[in-house]
Amino acid sequence: MQRPLFVTVASVALLSACPGGDDDTAGGNSTPGTTGVELPPLTTTTSTTGPEDPTTGAPTTGPDVTGTTTEDGPLVCDEFVPMEIEPVIPRVVLVLDKSGSMISEESGFWDHDADPNTPDITRWMSLHSVVESIFASLDNVINFGAVLFPSLTATGSYGPAACTVDAQPLVPIGPQSGAAILAALPPADTTMIAGGTPAAAGIKVALDELAGLQDDEPKFIILVTDGAANCKAGTVTPALFNDYDDNLPAVVAEAQAMGFPTYVIGIDIEDVFSPTMVDGNPDNTNTYEKLNELAELGGTARPGEEKFYNALNQTELQAALNAITQQVVSCEIKLGEPVPDSFFIQQVEVGSDSDADQQVYEGQDTQVANCDEEAGWKYTSPDRDAIILCGDACEHYKQTGIVQIEYGCVIG
Repeated sequence: MQRPLFVTVASVALLSACPGGDDDTAGGNSTPGTTGVELPPLTTTTSTTGPEDPTTGAPTTGPDVTGTTTEDGPLVCDEFVPMEIEPVIPRVVLVLDKSGSMISEESGFWDHDADPNTPDITRWMSLHSVVESIFASLDNVINFGAVLFPSLTATGSYGPAACTVDAQPLVPIGPQSGAAILAALPPADTTMIAGGTPAAAGIKVALDELAGLQDDEPKFIILVTDGAANCKAGTVTPALFNDYDDNLPAVVAEAQAMGFPTYVIGIDIEDVFSPTMVDGNPDNTNTYEKLNELAELGGTARPGEEKFYNALNQTELQAALNAITQQVVSCEIKLGEPVPDSFFIQQVEVGSDSDADQQVYEGQDTQVANCDEEAGWKYTSPDRDAIILCGDACEHYKQTGIVQIEYGCVIG
């Protein structure tokens, strides 16, 4: 017979994982993790009415074992203590444009809030503010790193010193690295950043950082830029700044081939071709088309004509980063160890008990057939050591960060 006994393993894995909301908790005060709860012991009882006789159908007398012991020793139900369950934590490198155009009088100021009655601010100030906001809400559930292009030491000279990029990230990927990244970035109100747009070199540093990680967690690059890439390696002025750096699409394609998709955000990009003149911008280049190409090569193209995220103000920049980070937050839950043969998942609850929109999926190992089309959950492999939440279950998990799993045990 089957006599399910349940143990609940709860995870508050994505604390404050919904960026941009009015009730963000500024990163929260909990470390992602779980608690395994030992199964309660079963008891052995005797009954004058035992199981039915298989021949006559009449009740028999004798022991009706519902407990922990048999002639051979304890049942497996007593031996399984669920391990802590863990969310999958993606690794994300932010590759951020620190070129002089982000603060220049000619192009660096914008109507950040679409309100003509408020003063314009620099694009860098907007980028700094938005990056700070995603750390406040996602630092617990994404391991971030950051690369600046050009480097902090780049100058505004019309030559190679404007194209320097550090060989190592500004801050390497690590847990709760948001504070370190913010401390390393130029301040939001800076008027001192300078340099060209060596985006290809920046992506290459990010690619090397991700390739050096010895884990199987998902890995991504987020590129944010306000112009076309220049600073092509091996080029001298004026071509250094006036030729588009075609190494950039090649390195983005390389990253995608290695399993590192690149999301692309453009800051106020116009769908026009640049003039042919010595002005520090690649000649006869349509940056809008170039960023569309990068999104395609990076494996993150959006549907429709605009493949990348084109932010025309700070609100749209915030929305773009929110949308991307919500995509990279994983709905995979590692169970710590395979579920034993005599056990099964009886119930998966997404959201807290007090949540009016709590999602509850009940039934003995009741998995969805198609995770792309159904709400619920399924094992990620026959090993039964991880599950993935699907459809509405995944979306609600990203909003609440809470999942509870009940295991059942088959006895007899």
